[in-house]
Amino acid sequence: MIKIMEKFVNSLRGIEYWVTVPLFVLMLVLMIIQVVFRYILEIPLSFSEELCRYLFVCCTFLGGAIATAERGHIEINFTELAIVRFIKNPAGQMKAGIFMNIVRDLATILCLSLVAYETYMLVADQFRMGQVSTAMLMPFWIVTGSMFLGLTLSILHSVALIILNLSGRGPMGYEFAEGEKTSCIS
Repeated sequence: MIKIMEKFVNSLRGIEYWVTVPLFVLMLVLMIIQVVFRYILEIPLSFSEELCRYLFVCCTFLGGAIATAERGHIEINFTELAIVRFIKNPAGQMKAGIFMNIVRDLATILCLSLVAYETYMLVADQFRMGQVSTAMLMPFWIVTGSMFLGLTLSILHSVALIILNLSGRGPMGYEFAEGEKTSCIS
């Protein structure tokens, strides 16, 4: 069961990369084209800034889901320092790390669930009202839908991380779990 979950999470993360990276490259290419058209050819494109903004939002939320899966978000690691300082037994450090990860992931799930619910309500309102963007006349619910998708994927990854960490698998996010030095101070 755990191996199936690991395969699913890895496959999902791969799909997220295959969607996010091309969208990011498209955004960069579109920005360069806009600069060339605006400042060299003096013919600004009417849609490029708006589309770049929407691609940026999409990449941000999908990238956040990837970072959640890899435990790659920026963090203040005071819990890791406390665990290393007060628990000298490596097995005890791992148990404390797993416990702290579960607490962190549960708090993440709670916060993201609240934000995802509000985002879903926004998507539903925009869909019902038929709101469209100014320059491209693109439905707004597509942009906020990508936000909702990223939040939902982050919640899914957090749940998977809890299950994987309880079974002794998955990324821990602590250097002592990876066998690396935890501090630059000797």
